[in-house]
Amino acid sequence: MSEASIKCYMGSEEKEITQETLQSEMAKYLQMDNLSFLVGAGCSSNIVDKKETGIPLMKGLYNSFFEEKPDFAVAGVKFNGKYDSNLEKMLEAMGAIAVANQVKEIEPDIDAKIKEIRDFIRDKIKAGLESEEVKEIYKSFYAKITQRSRKSPISIFTTNYDLFNEIALDELGFPYNNGFSGSYRRKFNPISYNYMYVENMNLTRDVWERVSSFFNLVKLHGSISWLCKDDEIWERHYSDIHDSETVMIYPTPMKDRTTLMEPYSDLFRTMENRIVQKNSVLVVLGYSFGDDHINRIILNGLAVPSFRLVVFGSGDNITKLTKLGDSRITVYNSEDKIHYFGNFVEKALPPIHPDVDEELKLKPVSASIAEFEEMKLDE
Repeated sequence: MSEASIKCYMGSEEKEITQETLQSEMAKYLQMDNLSFLVGAGCSSNIVDKKETGIPLMKGLYNSFFEEKPDFAVAGVKFNGKYDSNLEKMLEAMGAIAVANQVKEIEPDIDAKIKEIRDFIRDKIKAGLESEEVKEIYKSFYAKITQRSRKSPISIFTTNYDLFNEIALDELGFPYNNGFSGSYRRKFNPISYNYMYVENMNLTRDVWERVSSFFNLVKLHGSISWLCKDDEIWERHYSDIHDSETVMIYPTPMKDRTTLMEPYSDLFRTMENRIVQKNSVLVVLGYSFGDDHINRIILNGLAVPSFRLVVFGSGDNITKLTKLGDSRITVYNSEDKIHYFGNFVEKALPPIHPDVDEELKLKPVSASIAEFEEMKLDE
């Protein structure tokens, strides 16, 4: 990336900065106690040489769907080529038809056809989870934002249904809370977001210290690994969950109202409570500000004078943010896509902290034991 090629919008000011300056700014944000990230759908999409290696966005899902089913039609009308090639808009239209069916039948099979698209989305998410490239980007993201000196948890809010966050954190061995409690059978318990992991620093006295580098993972739209049974939310492997049991907010005309229901109301309340804390910083990645219910929570944070909103992205809605002229809102983007998740992780974040890097390079104990037992010394 060339020098001074990154655009920075802060309030009414627009300037160009270098990658070094951006990394310095991000290093400051990483030191903030009340730090949160919003991870949108763009973070799990990764296009290399015009080929999707992760989970497609709504336009990509639309194109894939009609490659498989070019004659898909509702009420006798073929949908291929309609709705701006956006599967979300198409699902919204089908949801409206399902509502209208209650007054006068327009499409007798509308529920089955909506389910067909939902199943398609779930299948694409499952297939995308096989992406080693995307998984490694997430792992690098978490490794770079982790600092052993941090005692307050970082909150990760995400609209994504996929499991890249969980997979990355598990493989790195970083502790996190995703709102579920239990071990064998894990049940959703929003109160757990108020808990803190601590370690006993002195076995002879009650001396406790927060576990460093702890994460709260809040999946605002649900997950492919969540199911609803007996009016309670449970976590289970996604291969054992059917569409009718899934806890996911699909794009429909009822989407905004769904966020007022459990468990979503608890998840959004957690986000709202987090970002209105004093000196709170929210870094937004891969999110186009297309969901009104999320936008309201974010913008309500501006009621707190010390709140800072840092956005990596471009597009009409993000341009509207820059037009607000609020110096607490900072937007970064560039022609060579510094705002794309992979580039953000590689170029915008500072290097991995030496302590974290050293720990990640340690061999697993089992590997050391096996190597020792198999080792033969020259006589």
